[in-house]
Amino acid sequence: MMTEKKATARKQKIVKDGTKFKFIILSTLVLLLLVGAACAPFLVPFDPYVQDLNHALQPPDSVHLLGTDRFGRDLLSRVIMGSRTTIYSSLLLVIIITVVGTAVGVFCGYHGGTTDSVIMRISDIFLAFPGMVFAIAVAGVLGGGVMNAVVALACISWPKFARIARSQVMTMKDMPYIAAAKLSGSGTGKIMIKHILPNIAGPVIVTAVLDIGTMMMEIAGLSFLGLGAMPPIAEWGSMMSSGRSMLQTSPWVILAPGFAIFMTVMLFNLLGDTVRDILDPRQKRADRRRRF
Repeated sequence: MMTEKKATARKQKIVKDGTKFKFIILSTLVLLLLVGAACAPFLVPFDPYVQDLNHALQPPDSVHLLGTDRFGRDLLSRVIMGSRTTIYSSLLLVIIITVVGTAVGVFCGYHGGTTDSVIMRISDIFLAFPGMVFAIAVAGVLGGGVMNAVVALACISWPKFARIARSQVMTMKDMPYIAAAKLSGSGTGKIMIKHILPNIAGPVIVTAVLDIGTMMMEIAGLSFLGLGAMPPIAEWGSMMSSGRSMLQTSPWVILAPGFAIFMTVMLFNLLGDTVRDILDPRQKRADRRRRF
């Protein structure tokens, strides 16, 4: 029996250490990606906005490693510059919906009553519409632009975080330590910030990290449809849109930004899965049981 317990403990330690190592590796890669995107103007080998029609649609070679687009602009430079627009707009969107949705959910879950019912019915209205269709409608009304795309997606994405935060708060607002905080004279704001938010941070952070890749795809999707970043701004979705007619004749024009989106979304999704394994091990065990 003791041998089995030791073997189980050793196995759990190996899995835990492996998860931590994976988190360190992925976090380092994401940090390098963010630093590279922030320093994009200093990393590009060519000016991503200067046109050179003499070298239009040039295939990849030793000079232009990813080729050029129909205006002769270096694709590697545009992909690097586009990383700043795509990645940081996605991070901004996730921060907005996380803060707004969590604040609304904590308020509704703690106070309840009529205010909770009204706000939750409003969130139901947003959730009743197909997300991307509603975002396209809002972006169409607001007009093109990265910030308008962020606002459009924020309008449909905050209810998820509100629901998560509300459900977490409703399960803990009657806990003994909350009652003790009230008896000690702590106000509502202090209870929310000091006692409730730290205890619901795990599920919220996991959802936020997992949503980065999704939001990146949706921002790129709006740009692809002409409702996000406007040319000549370098953004991966708009780059794919401008090159979609040349997929058969000059595939590198669309494959370069497409591969950048694929790799970045995959990296953030892997990081999100690892963060979930660390902050919510019960969900990890449940997923393992479902697989088997």
